[in-house]
Amino acid sequence: MLEVKDLKVNYGVINALKGISFKVNRGEIVSLIGANGAGKTTTLHTITGLLDAESGSVSYHYGKEGKEQQAELTKVSGDKIVRMGLAHVPEGRRVFAELTVLQNLKLGAYTRSDKAEIEKTLEEVYERFPRLKERRVQKAGTLSGGEQQ
Repeated sequence: MLEVKDLKVNYGVINALKGISFKVNRGEIVSLIGANGAGKTTTLHTITGLLDAESGSVSYHYGKEGKEQQAELTKVSGDKIVRMGLAHVPEGRRVFAELTVLQNLKLGAYTRSDKAEIEKTLEEVYERFPRLKERRVQKAGTLSGGEQQ
């Protein structure tokens, strides 16, 4: 679970986020929608440790069900946030075009050492995005823009 409460972020004297709050439960897929300059990217950058919050909280519950841990992400470095399983996937076609889809996905697990857990996660990805399983041996650069994202 991810819970953002009254998150405020400034760029100098400019208030980029003025108190955004939302909650994402385990298994949910949520979209941030808004006009250019509304704070979508700033919100994601702050959650993943790329920007510092002026105030507010970002509570993240991670780990296996029944063995969950909780962290206040505004107090954690970006590299530790990635190890907790939360990462920011920037927009655009940022894949290693000459590597296969599978090789690109495995690069996303470089901080993990449990091979069985990596395979389980890959199956979850394939369940959510079946087209990637069909194309796992294909070069990632040949995927459509949406598939690359």
